[in-house]
Amino acid sequence: MKITFAKSKSAPPNECPIMLGELRKYLSGVDDTWNYITPVDFEKADKKDFFILDVRKPKDFRKCHIAGAKNIFWLNLLKPENIAKLPTDKKILIVCYVGHTASQALVVLRLLGYDVVVLKFGMGKSPAAGVPIAGWTDYGFKVVRERG
Repeated sequence: MKITFAKSKSAPPNECPIMLGELRKYLSGVDDTWNYITPVDFEKADKKDFFILDVRKPKDFRKCHIAGAKNIFWLNLLKPENIAKLPTDKKILIVCYVGHTASQALVVLRLLGYDVVVLKFGMGKSPAAGVPIAGWTDYGFKVVRERG
């Protein structure tokens, strides 16, 4: 499913200047942390400064979660009863499986004005059974190395 804010499906994205302006503002506000906090840094942080939002499936949340975390499955995040649970007066830390889902939720919540960061690498457990947490280079796949 493609969502478009342009006047027509064939219209270029620049036909929606308000949305483009908000997206540019969002991207220009990303700092060197890229909106992430590492597990080590979060462990050292004062937890009372954060609202911990775990966006995994409820069954996975019940298996294990960070103390004090609240569970709202990411696809249900914008339901009125769930958005009402989110604080506007403290930073929200989003936790998921490995960080990808949380990053999607982060963009949505940031665009809505929430102060949000993602726990880098999440809980460190893939939601797909038997799929290791590894990137391109971990598999030894070819890469291009440039000088400079």
